[in-house]
Amino acid sequence: MSNIVEADNLTVTFRARGGGSFLFERGSRMINAVDNASFRVREGESFGLAGETGSGKSTIARVLVGLYRPRSGSIKLLGKEINFRRKEDIAYLRRNVGIVFQDPVGSLNPRSKVREIFAEALLASKAFARRDFGSRIETMIEIVGLRKSSIEAYPRELSGGEKQRVSLARALVVPRKLLVLDEPTSSLDVSIQAQVLNTLRKLKSELQLSFLFITHDINVIKYMSNSLGILYYGKLVEVGKTVDVVTNPKHPYTKKLMANVPNLKRAERKQEVLSEQGPAPTGCIYSKVCPEAFEKCVNPPPMFSLGSDRFAACHLYDGNGTRKEQLRSHPAG
Repeated sequence: MSNIVEADNLTVTFRARGGGSFLFERGSRMINAVDNASFRVREGESFGLAGETGSGKSTIARVLVGLYRPRSGSIKLLGKEINFRRKEDIAYLRRNVGIVFQDPVGSLNPRSKVREIFAEALLASKAFARRDFGSRIETMIEIVGLRKSSIEAYPRELSGGEKQRVSLARALVVPRKLLVLDEPTSSLDVSIQAQVLNTLRKLKSELQLSFLFITHDINVIKYMSNSLGILYYGKLVEVGKTVDVVTNPKHPYTKKLMANVPNLKRAERKQEVLSEQGPAPTGCIYSKVCPEAFEKCVNPPPMFSLGSDRFAACHLYDGNGTRKEQLRSHPAG
């Protein structure tokens, strides 16, 4: 199975100033929003990215549609390496990659009717003749499950679920190879979430799409993704098949994350904030709070291969997936 996306050693850097972040400005306080991340999105599959707020998930999403430019590393789309300084390469990204954002209200022009929102996307793509706009729009309305009358509606006249379906249709009204879904259901009621997720699964099958699915909700990831990467302050700490990562986590942060997933037994329990102390300034990024840290954690760990497309950035494991002897129980200083 071929790869739609190949990201290698991807690093995206911001400069923090006055509580804000500015991309690629000179200054003393630089932050790696994404730090040396490598992953693959295979054709016809869904790759999930999970982690807490601020872990770098949305930054990766914006790189893949050319809104942010990486400081280093590479992105290949359909085998073509993207030069983020070339307008032609950015256009190539946007022709092949669609994105659906978390907030359907903020992503839709309130002054435009749904038909006009779709027509704008079609005009920008130059992929269809104007005479075909009407039939293409009606086709997408049907595919995503919107009522026909919504074509002449303004976003304010639609429900939350309908707005998100409009966002989906807009992203796909021009055929894409990859759809990036950045927290697409987090602003919706639970019952509406289920409808949108089922629509996404249907679209993936019918349109032969690949997904990069981004969320902090592990239960959604379990339902939607084949493979899963876990981010902690911009670092990928574990990658593998979703069922393996969720049921048998290897990295100590992944274990904590999975133990904190709400279920019927824990539904009423206040969920713990996992990373309130922030990353360690040197060595393993998680060593500041890790209950399993030991002497080697003063050095940054590589991504160890654990077999079967499973990887963990943790000194507890060698290249064969064998657990190392823990030399001390308190976190590395």
